[in-house]
Amino acid sequence: MQTRRKPLTVMLSLIATLAVLFGGWFLYQKMEVEEPIRQLVGQMKSAQLAQLQVDRDQVSIMLQVTNPDAFPEEYKHLSQSVGEIVQGKQVDISIRNKDSQVKQVWTDGVFAITEAVDLHQYSRIPVLLAAWKQQYHLDDAITRMDDTNVYVYLRRGTDDFYAVVPRFASSGEVTANG
Repeated sequence: MQTRRKPLTVMLSLIATLAVLFGGWFLYQKMEVEEPIRQLVGQMKSAQLAQLQVDRDQVSIMLQVTNPDAFPEEYKHLSQSVGEIVQGKQVDISIRNKDSQVKQVWTDGVFAITEAVDLHQYSRIPVLLAAWKQQYHLDDAITRMDDTNVYVYLRRGTDDFYAVVPRFASSGEVTANG
């Protein structure tokens, strides 16, 4: 009888220990990582949180842009603040865009934008967007730039598209987040 109780006791102790450890880890993720990020995005006037996923090594944030003019500055602040919160995890911030005809405009012209960024010929980007505005009958074709990213906003009617293009990719390649 003693031999039967001992394995049962060990098994129950193991289950209780694992529950406490993993429960503590999930609670930490929720309270110390997820909630501060949700609060940061909640304070933004230019975007709303569409999706947030926190993994062991990575944090993925998907935003829906609501005010394209104010977004670049808030994006920069969000990126820096999230980096401080997650300390050591990879941060991926992307933009949610609806499938629309304006997204097709971006797809058709993304090579020219990435080429201008890759060659550090940033003054070509407003010229490209002005041409797109005429060619595709866009209501808005706006670009902004800071020290780390180029921000592109396209709109026709109620359809819009927003992209954040890193100026300096760590892998040596330019990728469009959007």
